[in-house]
Amino acid sequence: MVTTLTPFAIFLGAATAVGLVFYSIWDAIGKRTTDQVNDRNYASTLDRAGIKMKAEEVVLSTLGITAIIWIAVVFLIKPSILIAALLFPVCVALAAGGFYAFVRLKLQRRLNKFVEQLELSLRLIGSGLRVGLGLQQALLLVIEELTEPAKYEFTRVVGQTNIGVSVYDAIDDLAVRMPSTETLLMARAIRIQSQTGGDLARVLDKLADTIRDRRRINRKISALTAEGRASSIILTCLPLALGAFLLVGQPDIGHALFFTLAGHITIAIVVVLETCGAIVLNRMLQVNV
Repeated sequence: MVTTLTPFAIFLGAATAVGLVFYSIWDAIGKRTTDQVNDRNYASTLDRAGIKMKAEEVVLSTLGITAIIWIAVVFLIKPSILIAALLFPVCVALAAGGFYAFVRLKLQRRLNKFVEQLELSLRLIGSGLRVGLGLQQALLLVIEELTEPAKYEFTRVVGQTNIGVSVYDAIDDLAVRMPSTETLLMARAIRIQSQTGGDLARVLDKLADTIRDRRRINRKISALTAEGRASSIILTCLPLALGAFLLVGQPDIGHALFFTLAGHITIAIVVVLETCGAIVLNRMLQVNV
């Protein structure tokens, strides 16, 4: 009975220790980390990614993930106290890196969705201009007809114009918040037309056609590189599957790999090489249009 409860007692003790450590150092690091998250650039990135979290929530979430990772590692490999202490900053880096990767993924998905909606947005603005609406009134059509994120971003544009910002400056700011070739083309086309004159509705329709053609090419590139991306995923996941097989099917080899110093060094080398390989394969598959 005692033997059965020992792992749970170790887990509970480790969780309690981590909680006490967090409580004792929170005042020291909480303000600094919160200030870092409140930094204008990082706060802007969170806003552009559509993540509505306060700085304190970001810090607490990261610390919570750190605690979970650290306790899981200590529970699985049962290292010495010194090794466990050295693993803690590694877990902090993993948690922070994971959250950063999550933010970048959300940002890229939101940006891609906005670009997908941009063609229809331009056609709606062009239609509004043809029936005699001004540019600011035509932007309201986008807000009424489209969903997020286009609705939110164009609402910000209209909101800026309502407090006295030029509509052209507001659209330039949109191109900064949602950086893409298509958004920059829209901002530049509207800005140049305001200075030179001409039929803005026709310009926006031509730009919408260009965006449609670019999206068609990007879909073709995605189809042609699908096999390479699948191979990259398989090659990256193969060592994980092999490690799981050794741990289950070959207990002696698995124990030597996961519970000895030589095994830990081997795992570290494999992780570094796999990361480098994944980065190289990803770069090889990138095609800029």
